[in-house]
Amino acid sequence: MKRQRAFFHTLRLPRFRRITLPLLLLLVFTATSYSLVGRQTATVPLPGLVMIDAGHGGYDPGVMSNGILEKDITLAIAKQLQAALQARGIPTAMTRDSDIDYADSGTKGSSSKRSDLNKRLELTEIQQATVFVSLHINNSTLATRGGAEVFYSEQNEGTAELAAAVQSELHKIPQMSKRDAKPGKYYLLRNQEIPSLIVECGYLNIADERARLNTADYQKKLAEAIANGLDSWLQKNK
Repeated sequence: MKRQRAFFHTLRLPRFRRITLPLLLLLVFTATSYSLVGRQTATVPLPGLVMIDAGHGGYDPGVMSNGILEKDITLAIAKQLQAALQARGIPTAMTRDSDIDYADSGTKGSSSKRSDLNKRLELTEIQQATVFVSLHINNSTLATRGGAEVFYSEQNEGTAELAAAVQSELHKIPQMSKRDAKPGKYYLLRNQEIPSLIVECGYLNIADERARLNTADYQKKLAEAIANGLDSWLQKNK
């Protein structure tokens, strides 16, 4: 049986883009729409659309510590991030808005994970996103301090600047350990043609940070910081 699939999409016009009546009429008569898992989605590309990916989900819990699951925290932060970007007039889409995965039925292990990641890449391309942000949580017994850190794709021009902008905003969160943005070789970064980030929002194995990550208040602070970094970069590159 095929695992459940779902897709959530929200579009808001950026505050820096003025839409005239002729342009609105043009959009109405030239835009087409299609159904993706029972939802209608506009195919008209808008500048600055951010695809938000809540890491893991469904069969894949991600890292775990003291009963706290990565997939739950990433989804909570993703929803807060979408709200924060919408408040800034930035169009968004999400790869998931519930506890689901995209693994093909009958697959196991790395094959299951690869099919899940490929679907997230496909959704990003379908939505004609201009920026991709995947949210994750770290867990390493080798880590002696916490902190959020941003990884970026080197092959896309301007992505290092985007990562630095987001990392700088994360540094402003009280009690945040200072880490540097750095290039990453992750599958989701290597296989994108748009500026792409993976944001590791903290470490579950660090007790005090684990406690903060599990609160709505801290999740909102993370989301607001990421949104501020994205917004400043988009404003400079619009």
